[in-house]
Amino acid sequence: MSEPKQMAQQPASRGRHRDPMVTKLWELQDKLKSTGATDEIQKTSDDALDLFFKREHYCEDHTSPASPELQQINQMTLIHPWDDLHEQGKTILNLRPGMMSGFLEGQFLQFLVSMSNAKRVLELGMYTGYSALACAEALPDDGEVITCELDPYLETLVKEYFYKSVHGRKISIRIGPALETINKLADDKQSFDIIFLDANKDQYWEYYQVIMDRGLLAPRGTIVVDNALFQGQVYCETKDKMGEGMKAFNENLSRDTRVKTVLVPIRDGVRLIRRIEDMLAKGQAD
Repeated sequence: MSEPKQMAQQPASRGRHRDPMVTKLWELQDKLKSTGATDEIQKTSDDALDLFFKREHYCEDHTSPASPELQQINQMTLIHPWDDLHEQGKTILNLRPGMMSGFLEGQFLQFLVSMSNAKRVLELGMYTGYSALACAEALPDDGEVITCELDPYLETLVKEYFYKSVHGRKISIRIGPALETINKLADDKQSFDIIFLDANKDQYWEYYQVIMDRGLLAPRGTIVVDNALFQGQVYCETKDKMGEGMKAFNENLSRDTRVKTVLVPIRDGVRLIRRIEDMLAKGQAD
């Protein structure tokens, strides 16, 4: 089990949460206090929020712990001076700790890699390397993770943490736009058992088309799509460019008759994709 956590502990900052329900409940709390609602009504609102965070922490507390190396990456990501680095022009994007896949999703990825007996993993969007190392830890000694990242600063940052792990040698970093990188991999006739999409959301459909049409997904392979709910923007009225891109991807994917999918509400949503013939029992595909 993971390290004990304080149950129902809410974030110190009450900005926009990845789950719009939480954001709305925060707004409701403020409105109830400002309008002089009874203590009983305010407590009901508080209890609703507590239930959300209790469930989240309960799942974490009853999941096997992350490795010390993953815990170090998590801690570094939370305290790194991202705003200062962006203001100084050292990072291309204004990066945020919330961009990290994190503990629960990292353990979920490890299970997928292990259950599928994968040997090769492709990741689009490395960030601070949490998910790349999580996958590498579940691969055999001759396994490989190729992780694609746009920002050169992150390559320098994460190599130090990969070197600390015996599994870091399984990871190869490719710097540049993900679409260019995966087309080069397709040119080289490479294929992967697990492909994890966590890059530019409004390009997900382009990534997917290259993966499916150019042979990057190995037979019986699985595509894992992060941020499939994208802060609730896929089902809420308010959307930014990324939210529109994610919604369009989900809708396009649902029309693709080549595959079966399931959308799992882990963190910000994870959608799993497999070819229909790979979902059938041996002999049924004939």
